[in-house]
Amino acid sequence: MKKTNQKWIVSLALSVGLLAACGNDEQTSKGEASGDYEITVGLSQSAGGTLVDIAHQEGYFEEENISVNRVGFANSADGLNALQAGKIDVGLTFGTAGPLTFIANGSDFSIIGGHLEGGHPILTKKENAGQYTSLESYKGKKVGTIRIFTSDIVFRSALEDAGIDWKNDLEIVEFKTGSMLLEAVASGKVDVAVSANSFYAQAVDMGLEAVAWSNDLQEGHVCCRVVTRSELLAEEDGEAYKRFLKALIRAERKKIEDPQSAVTAAKEYMKVDEKVINTIVNDSHSNYSSDPSREKVVQMWEQMKEIGYVENVDDIDVNDYVNIDLYEKALNELIEQYPDDVYYKDQLVRFNEQNI
Repeated sequence: MKKTNQKWIVSLALSVGLLAACGNDEQTSKGEASGDYEITVGLSQSAGGTLVDIAHQEGYFEEENISVNRVGFANSADGLNALQAGKIDVGLTFGTAGPLTFIANGSDFSIIGGHLEGGHPILTKKENAGQYTSLESYKGKKVGTIRIFTSDIVFRSALEDAGIDWKNDLEIVEFKTGSMLLEAVASGKVDVAVSANSFYAQAVDMGLEAVAWSNDLQEGHVCCRVVTRSELLAEEDGEAYKRFLKALIRAERKKIEDPQSAVTAAKEYMKVDEKVINTIVNDSHSNYSSDPSREKVVQMWEQMKEIGYVENVDDIDVNDYVNIDLYEKALNELIEQYPDDVYYKDQLVRFNEQNI
């Protein structure tokens, strides 16, 4: 969206004011910034958005003349409902399964980039951790998940591939938020929790232990995608969103070269100990990538169909909902701006491999 003088929404602290239209799960506060374009980004309250944090900290948004407002949500469903309702322009940390579920139900969303791959823990009490040595270990257990969490899809698909009937061989209990899920496993209401990276630090603090990671079940699976309403991309050929992606690409590079930059950037929004922040943003199981990775998105869509997570969608070609053009344009502009920089050329090679 074109603009002249707007404000930067910066804090995800729990004490800030709520936007009444979206209920009590949404949080926002204000700071200062300006740019030629403005977009409002929805992300996780518990972990923020690592690449957005870095892009702001390093001034990449300013250099792209774009102001980025931040709004935090307690769960993916609330965030995606806000996107559909026009309360935000971009969803950043609402997984892959979430946007695809909305698309299956008729939402005209476009996935235009990425943020995270892998990194989601399966958690239980420390004293029970030794019980879980393989997928067979989950038979007869009560397993907590969050509906439309990407880790939920990865877990159910892995069980299906292993010949385990997740509808009958175990009991899956769905929760609305990550915090409710952790409380359930800590109190013994469920035996194990298929959680998310954004809640890992909280889980460790509660005495829980990871017995496996989503990467173990499906190597390199995609998670958080950059998703928007398709109609917004018609505005000036998606110029604002291309600029947003350019900043994320640069932020991805900064994080690779200087992992501490992610901690420094997140400290402005996450009012917890620096060690806790590092656990969230620099965990070795989490791979931050801005590439849309259409091939992996399509793979997850097929998995969701196979396990019956989405139904009656044979008339939907999910490729129509993954826009790779803006990311490619963003990369090519960076290559043109920095012709001697091998990094961006390498990212273009990766892009061509992952977005056939």
